[in-house]
Amino acid sequence: MNVKYETASQADIPRLVDMKIEMFREFGYTEYLHKNAREIIVADYSQLYEENLAIHFLAKVDDRIVGIVGAFIKSDIPFRYFSKGQYGFIGDVYTMPSYRKLGISMNLNKEALKWLRDYGVNFVRLLASDAGRPLYERLGFSADVDMVLNFET
Repeated sequence: MNVKYETASQADIPRLVDMKIEMFREFGYTEYLHKNAREIIVADYSQLYEENLAIHFLAKVDDRIVGIVGAFIKSDIPFRYFSKGQYGFIGDVYTMPSYRKLGISMNLNKEALKWLRDYGVNFVRLLASDAGRPLYERLGFSADVDMVLNFET
């Protein structure tokens, strides 16, 4: 199998968003999505791409996207008050089930981390699933101080 790696373009955004929504479906989060989530995400990503605050890296087999990883520049509270108020965020990590365990996600994450380092951020954050945690530990990530309390809804 020949896996081709490339950077996404604006034209790829609708397909990336479909894969993001599939990722939410696999994790059982679709019930939390806004009824217009797809349109909202497409609009947000289009703007972030125009502002050079986001990029996605793709893995393709026979011109079909089989894996994605997104890199985002964020500046939310409290980080925006630091002298260097931006940080990197890894998201939209998804590989189609039949292409998992082939190193695709590792390769895509390395590209995303390189882009974030070249952008000049001091640190990178992400939300890791239980399945993804070992991959991120191999990439040098460690647990942070974040804590979560989920309210029953």
